Order: sequence, then structure tokens, then C-alpha cells
Amino acid sequence: MSGIAGIFNRDGRPVEPELLSRMTDCIAHRGPDGINHWLAGPVGLGHAMLWTTPESLNERQPLLDETGQLCLVLDGRVDNRQELITALAANGFRLGTDTDAELVLRAYQCWGEACPEKIIGDFAFVIWDGHEQRLFCARDALGIRPFYYFTNRRVFLFGSELHQLFEHPAVNHEPNEGMLAEFLADAITSLSETFYRNIFRLPPAHCLIVQPGKVHKKQYWDIESVKRIYYRTDADYAENFFQLFKEAVGCRLRSFGSVGADLSGGLDSSSVVAMAQILYQKDAIDQTGFESFSLVFPGLKCDESNYIQKIIHRYKIPSNTLLPQIVPLSHYLNELQRYQDFPGYPNGAMMESFYRLVRTKGCHVILTGLGGDEWFSGARYFYSDLLQRLRLRSLVRQVNYDYQYGGAAFCFNRILRFGLWPLVPQTGRRLIRRGMGRPELPYWLEPAFARRTQLLERITIRHGKTKQFSSIAQRELYNTLTSGWQIHAHEMRDRSYARFGIEGRHPFQDRRIVEFALNLPEDQRQRQAFTKFVVRQAMVDILPNEIRQRLDKANMSHIFVESLQDPNVQNVLASLQLEELGWLQVNQGHHMLKNLKQVYQASTNTPHIWALWMIVGIELWVRKFYLSLKDNMFDPQNISIT
Repeated sequence: MSGIAGIFNRDGRPVEPELLSRMTDCIAHRGPDGINHWLAGPVGLGHAMLWTTPESLNERQPLLDETGQLCLVLDGRVDNRQELITALAANGFRLGTDTDAELVLRAYQCWGEACPEKIIGDFAFVIWDGHEQRLFCARDALGIRPFYYFTNRRVFLFGSELHQLFEHPAVNHEPNEGMLAEFLADAITSLSETFYRNIFRLPPAHCLIVQPGKVHKKQYWDIESVKRIYYRTDADYAENFFQLFKEAVGCRLRSFGSVGADLSGGLDSSSVVAMAQILYQKDAIDQTGFESFSLVFPGLKCDESNYIQKIIHRYKIPSNTLLPQIVPLSHYLNELQRYQDFPGYPNGAMMESFYRLVRTKGCHVILTGLGGDEWFSGARYFYSDLLQRLRLRSLVRQVNYDYQYGGAAFCFNRILRFGLWPLVPQTGRRLIRRGMGRPELPYWLEPAFARRTQLLERITIRHGKTKQFSSIAQRELYNTLTSGWQIHAHEMRDRSYARFGIEGRHPFQDRRIVEFALNLPEDQRQRQAFTKFVVRQAMVDILPNEIRQRLDKANMSHIFVESLQDPNVQNVLASLQLEELGWLQVNQGHHMLKNLKQVYQASTNTPHIWALWMIVGIELWVRKFYLSLKDNMFDPQNISIT
């Protein structure tokens, strides 16, 4: 977890050293182990270093090749190191060091624009190619590491965090209402836009080539969607997953200091911790120290302390438990001031004390179970595939289970929603919705605002719509992989880790794991009562059965509810500038909050809870930036929260 920054004056002007320094100073928190710059006429690259691997201790960036014509800055980690070293050697390349930065630079020398596809890991990097007079930029396949950029005919700027770019006088705060509308609709779709019309994100699995007269973006990796994995037995699937998972965890244990693990007690994080311990016990990985960190919720249904303790006792792991932190509105205002972007969410803010403790204990790396839910929980539309393929025996078994589990109404609803409905063509679905009087857009949005921002067209975009899929379930998982929500979540997490000098590592988000998961038969993801079937099978004798076979999942929506009940937050919702602007229907925020309170008191159901928080976050952003630019309605340095 480092930070990068850069300037390419496309009109040939020399880079101002002070400007580049200001851009890297903005991300000094990402680089407590040193900031360095490289300038050559119209090009300037900056790097803020955080040491997290043994090899990084010998790394100095920006990194030049022997000719002085190639210069690299990298925020990232290479996980298929030996594979790359072998392939480079076969092509006549020898490494002068063992650093990840040199591996990436040599990969570019060897394969040119095709190099990102060869690299497995989390990364965002830029290479100045003096031979071609161009910048080559790339972001990892899942978008774990962020990459923001601005360009016009005169200049190209890039950085790890959005606010760095405002150091250049050409970059202003011109709002992008279309992206703001996506947030307000609780339907983030765009992979490249930000709240500002002139600032973009490089989408995952894409590279960007910048030349004086041209900027070209292209995708370098995608799932082979028609590919299927077939084995004879469940044990074969489990063994294949086990080997991939062992590799994914093992390469993420490479650290020069202690490794921490975010242990929730669920199947995914417990599997990561258990696999790490197996690798340590077999001396497959050098152990530099390992301990777990867990949030606990005493007295609440979501408390998983019992499961956490089972893993700790089984593997004799040093552990740390702490209570979640409900932060005041002032926290989000500070985040808004710092990042000039969406201020964050309660479920992220509650981790502040968690990350602080991780860093205090000397851990530079934190392992998580993120990704297990997305890739292995099973698709909602398996009924559609069973009907489409006329797999009647499997269909009868599933219907029988759902009937016994939830009753006739529950079973009928699942067959209708997840079996028959997806088989109806898109045009037919629209006609049915209109006939039933169901709105196509959220009721709390002002229709004129939705039309002006072309919101319906934006949120109905399906990435990869021309691709062929082996099943409806696979298409749903692909939509998850390429969703704007997924990428936004990665960027928000990266921001939180970086503030505390921590690198988050997620074995279930390994590209090899994702490729395996998306090409599995659906019954390896979901079989009657059991989601994550292949994971459960692989973890036999590794996890305690109480964890391996548990079917429940902690619901922490109370964190949002408590945050929304903050009097300062309620004051914000009571007088929304979003209504004055004509973006929200009058009084809808107030009514949504009132409805949430009533329903939450009666059950754990939390209607529109994310949308409500989106309204709060966008309202704060609008008061801070939009209105002050629009017509100076208030002092942007003085947001009242009382």
C-alpha cells in the first residue's frame, strides 16, 4: 500500500517540481517510509513508500531502467512472482533485484502493453516510456488499488487519491450530476466517473496509453464466460479450490513484519486464518508474527464471539477483540474535507479503532475474508437455469427444500422471482412493471432530475452485455464482478487502510480464485441449505464444524440505524438542500427515516438504509462543494451540524 502521483505536460512544458511535490504531500500518509520524485522535462513521477514485503525494503521508486528511458511508479504487490521470474528468464531477462517494482518494469520491457495480463496481484502502476514518448498506466483486474486521473489537451495528471489532482490549477470542482444521481438512487453503475466532470477513475482490468496527441483506454482482461469447470466428484472440486486457496493465502503472507487477520467468525475469514496457520505449521511460509483482530458486539444477535474463540483456541492465535465505534457527524465532515469525495459509511467508520489497533500492534498487513460472499454464495437465479435446462430432479429437490424451509408462499415467491421472471425478455419486464404501476426509478428522486441526468439509461447499463454466458447464474456473478458498487467498495476500503499505513489483502479476491468461482457449476456454490458448498467441502478437518456448517450470517444494520439516529444527522435530513435543488422529492428523506425507525423497531428489516445514508453523504458534499460553486449560498468552511 503505497501512493503514486504524476504529471505529463502533453504540450511539452517542463513539469513544475513544486506542483509534483504538493501532489505527493497530499498522500504522505500512504508513504511513511519515504517520498521520492523523478522529473524529465514534461514528465514528473512521484512515489510515497510503505514497506509491507521483505523485498520492498530494498525498493526505491520511481524506478529507472538501465537506459534511463523507462521509469516506473507502482502502488501494488505481485503475487505470481516465481511464475513471472521464470517467464522473464525464458525471454532473456535477468533481474538485478528481487523487488516487485523491477518485476513489473521488466514485464513491460518483455511484453509491452500486454504486461498487466501477465501480473497477478493488486496494483496500479504508471511507466514513462521515453522511446515511445508515452505514459502507460494500468490497474489490477478487480480494482483493489485505486487510480484517478485528469486530462485535457495540455496536461495529464494521475494519483492514488482524487484530491491530489486539485493541486493543479487546471482542475476544478465542476460537479458531475449524473454520478451524483447514481449515488442518490442507490444504484452505482459507472466504473469510470467521479463526482467531478473532469476527473475519472481507470476501470479495473484496463490500461491507459497517454501520448501528446492521443489518450487510449483498453481492457486487458476479462472472464472467459463460456468456459466451464467440470470434475467427476465433489471431492475433486474441493481439492482444486483448496490448492488455489492455499496459493492465494500463501502469497499474501509475504511480509517483513507481523501479519494481522480480520477474524469475524464467519466461514470466509475463518478459512483465511486457518489456511494461514496450516502454511505456517508446514513451514511453507516464513512466520514473522501473526495475530487476529475482531470486532465484537456483546448482547446483540450479530455478536460472533463464540465462533471467533473456536478458531483462536484451535490454532492458538494471539487475538485482539474490541468494540465497534459509532462516530459522530463531525467525522464525516472531516472525511469530506480531507478527500473532497463521498465521506464514507457507518460500517466503515466503525473500523477506525480497529485499524488504529492493528497499526499500534506493528502489523503492516491485514488479511480479510472479503470476496467469499460475492463469488461463492450462489446466484439467486439458479431456479432459472434449472428451468431453462429442464433439470427436473434438481429443481424438485430445491423446491422441496424451500417448501420445508420457508413454506408455500416463500417457495412460490422464489420460483416466480428467481425462476420465471429472469426468463422474460427485458422489454417484456418493462411492460409488466408499467402495467402493475411500478416505477422504474426510486420514488424519492425528483423525476425532472432523473430525466436530466438520464438516470434510467445510466443504471440499466450492463457491462459485458454482448458476452455469452454459460448460465443466467454466471451472468449474475459477472454483473457483481463488474458492478460500480463493487469497485466503489474497494476504493473506500483502500482509503481507510491507507490512512493508518496498513495494506489490506484479500485472498478470495485473487484473480485465480475469481476465475475458478465464476466458471463453477452452480451446485458447487449452492446446494440446498448450503451456500459456498465447495468452500465448506474444502475446509473439512480444517475448520471447526460449528463454523464450517453454520448457515446464519451476522446482520450489522444497527450500525447504520444508530448513525442515522444521531440528532445532527436527523437535522441534516430535516432540511435538505437536495430538495431545494430539485433533486429529491420534498420531505422524502424525512419520511424514509420515519419509516425506517418504525420498521426497525419491529424487525431487523431495514428498508432503504443505504439510500438514506447516500442522501446524507451527498447532502454534505453538496453543501460543501456544489452550492458554494453554484451561487455562493453559504461559506463552504462552515457547515452547521447542530
